[in-house]
Amino acid sequence: MPNPTITLVAESAPERWQAIWWRAVADHWPIEPGSPTLQLLTLEEALREPGRMHGAAAALIVEDADARTLHAFADALHQRGLAGLFLSPPGVAPAPGLASDAVVTLPRDAEPAVAGAILATLAQRQPAFESMLQEVGFARRFQSGIRGEMDRVHEELQLAAQVQRDFLPKELPSVPGLDFGALFRPCGYVSGDIYDVVRLDERRVGFFIADAIGHGVPAALMTMVIARTLPMKETSGETTRVVPPGEALFRLNEELIRRQGESPRFASAVYGVIDQRDLRVTIASAGHPWPLRMRDGDIEKIETDGGLLGIFPGEQYPEVSFELRPGETLILHSDGFETAFPEPGADHYGRRLPTSHYVRHFTDLAALVRGGAVMDEAIDRLGRALDAQIGSLHQHDDLTALAITPRKAAGELARPVRHAA
Repeated sequence: MPNPTITLVAESAPERWQAIWWRAVADHWPIEPGSPTLQLLTLEEALREPGRMHGAAAALIVEDADARTLHAFADALHQRGLAGLFLSPPGVAPAPGLASDAVVTLPRDAEPAVAGAILATLAQRQPAFESMLQEVGFARRFQSGIRGEMDRVHEELQLAAQVQRDFLPKELPSVPGLDFGALFRPCGYVSGDIYDVVRLDERRVGFFIADAIGHGVPAALMTMVIARTLPMKETSGETTRVVPPGEALFRLNEELIRRQGESPRFASAVYGVIDQRDLRVTIASAGHPWPLRMRDGDIEKIETDGGLLGIFPGEQYPEVSFELRPGETLILHSDGFETAFPEPGADHYGRRLPTSHYVRHFTDLAALVRGGAVMDEAIDRLGRALDAQIGSLHQHDDLTALAITPRKAAGELARPVRHAA
């Protein structure tokens, strides 16, 4: 390792201090093969041109400089990435706050061997310090690149969220004798859930919820494929045919399997059609949580069989039919509600465990509607109940609920849907 360079700075006559102080220090230099190279500067030169200070360390001979000047010199050392030894007159305390991890203060009459040991130690640390500064510089440039990349990803995810919202219904249809309400809350930028309510003809309305397995952009992309692929009705010439729910899910499943690549993706879904004339509901399900039929505090699970979408070719999806009577509410929901209402006092792990507490909140929603509340009010109350849960700002799964209830009033205009941000 070559001998380091030490910069000797004095308020005046640095050559004199080289003779009366440095030579004794050099004679006691503790590291072989010999004393370091020395360069001389006045304090004025060092402050005016800090770039002239180079090497491994600097030694400042203090005569009568004030504290402000000494701190300015310490700042100059810091800018150059150098450590320094400040030697004050005997019996004079150094400026307050001057000593630091890069500045050592010492009386000028200290033993030359002590001064030499300190300067040698500071000189030995300099290569490691400069290497660290270089690594910090690399890290800052790398961090800047990462920040730019994160900003780009953030912007793209926001655009993806907007695209997905465009696939959701802007308004729920106005159907005489029926009222619809929807809650949609992604757990991230985008959701693995999707839903829709569509007028199929003058008397029938189709409704569905789908839940792609997984989270994030891949799941969201699959939901948009499902929304555009589910065959609700088909036209042949001047005839329009409403596709029954079981057949619609069968055809959707076959299409998803046909499109699969090397990494197949799956989804659950429930699709139903309701006839506004007699309020007859026909539902089929593909591995989705069973819809709940609420009436007078009683809960009936609409048990529908059928495998997940995208797995089994030729899978059949049996249909279940029933009449939705006045005072009843039909609720379709995604499986995220099972972890949305944890046990009171549950820890972080316990908050991720499924519970059935969500059923009580669905019952409250149905009771509100049965008592005369508008559907939007009941949906808002469900949203507030979700907000009141510990950890609701970081929910574990996407949440979607769709509620349908008969009502006496008719002819209302379609209502805009408010989706959670």
